[in-house]
Amino acid sequence: MRRWAARRGTPLRLGVPAYEYPGGTLWSAMAALPPGSLVVVDPADGPGAAADPTYVTAVDRLRRHGVDVLGYVTTGYGRHSADQMIGQATSYQRWYGLTGIFLDQTPSSSSSNRAIVATAEHLRAEQMQVAINPGQPAIDPGDAHMADLVVTFEGSLASYRRARFPRWMSEFPAERFWHLVYDVGDVASMRDVLRGAARQRAGVVLVTDAGMPNPWGRLPAYWDDELAVVSRTFTAR
Repeated sequence: MRRWAARRGTPLRLGVPAYEYPGGTLWSAMAALPPGSLVVVDPADGPGAAADPTYVTAVDRLRRHGVDVLGYVTTGYGRHSADQMIGQATSYQRWYGLTGIFLDQTPSSSSSNRAIVATAEHLRAEQMQVAINPGQPAIDPGDAHMADLVVTFEGSLASYRRARFPRWMSEFPAERFWHLVYDVGDVASMRDVLRGAARQRAGVVLVTDAGMPNPWGRLPAYWDDELAVVSRTFTAR
């Protein structure tokens, strides 16, 4: 596996949307995440109205382990104001000490959306990491300049096999791009997806056998196998 990782030149790390309340099996399993992994938390479709002590404890445990934790904020497909998004980001920062925000439901040209740009500029000024999720590869290159991380695919295995990623993405470091693939039914298919992500120079991944309506409410049955593959690849630099 080390030879494969070095040849591809794309070390992989896990990026987990943790859309389950802390205390369940998903959070228990995340204790094994290697340092440098990413986790997205979403207490109440955003930070909620007040700090949740259970989340405070869970997030602190991940951060002390060296995991980067991002707070979920929806852009409403580009319709939400900068004040709305910045307000939620500020709550995450104050209540949970987060140093990054995951802007979900972003349009395919976020770098042309004034509210998203203003939000990203504010987060950068606060030294917070910016992730955006258009969920598909047909995006403007300006989006990859604006954000630290871009989810260029979120969907099923069948859709992933049909996806085409533009050549300009190779001009950016692989750690900039994140693939989230669900309905991947077995270990062999999971490994194929990880190899595909490396070929497409996506440095952050999560593959799961779960499906809609919420593929991110649990970890896959082959979690230990995926963790082992990605952990070896991530350390093969």
